[in-house]
Amino acid sequence: MSPHFLDQFTLTQLFLGVFVLMTVFLEVGFRLGMRPNVKSVKAQAAQVRAIMGATLGLTAFMLAFTFAVVQSHYELRVQNMVEEARLARHAFLQAELLKEPQRSEIRDILRQYIGDRVRVDELAQEHRAAEILELIDQSVTMQLQLWQLALASEQSDPVARPGEMAREPYRGHVLGLIDIHALRIQAAIMNRISWVIWLALGLTAVLSMLITGFQAGLTTRRSPIATISLALSFSLILMLIVDLDRPLMSLFHMDNHVMVELLGQMDNAFGYPAEPAHD
Repeated sequence: MSPHFLDQFTLTQLFLGVFVLMTVFLEVGFRLGMRPNVKSVKAQAAQVRAIMGATLGLTAFMLAFTFAVVQSHYELRVQNMVEEARLARHAFLQAELLKEPQRSEIRDILRQYIGDRVRVDELAQEHRAAEILELIDQSVTMQLQLWQLALASEQSDPVARPGEMAREPYRGHVLGLIDIHALRIQAAIMNRISWVIWLALGLTAVLSMLITGFQAGLTTRRSPIATISLALSFSLILMLIVDLDRPLMSLFHMDNHVMVELLGQMDNAFGYPAEPAHD
């Protein structure tokens, strides 16, 4: 679904790859610091400690910045979903004031539209990208059908009478559904962290591990538990960031109860039995 270069790797592969890379650079830095020709004079050790603190702090800043970016992307996706549910609910209610046969056709299409949206959220948890793309294409077709029905309603009765002034709000809600669909696609697929940020984060982390290992080599002492904990912590945080940035998340899931609730309300309007909610 996305051309992003990190999407070709699973979270497990990314975690293990980053963990091994961080551990290797810690070990390389330690061996460089242990070389006989490197004199661990007090002034040099103090300087390395200062640089190590600065690089680790910069790495922490980059991690916090990147996490804040992906968190804002995730919140935007949630807001777009809520807005789409609001527009669909209003269009469904406004359609009640239109004349037949457009009224029934519009309400039936909207019910199917929201049902497909709920289905997309379920398929996203199963990483079934091909079926998701098919449902998205169907959603675009239904949006065009809703707009054509709005035009047909206008053409069938161009003179608005009292009680029929809801056609204009209905058309606005249909246009809103079309717009919010494009925004949801952009937020999920196109709004990703730039490779430049990933490159800067990776280089900062590698240098931090190298200098940390070098400082330990100067003192000829290191703690394996501290070394592994540092590499493990960085790998875990990076894995969370990558998952939040992906269209098909593994560790995080969007709460779609607002869509499920709307689908239940539409089913009640048609007299259908309400479908059970999905977590």
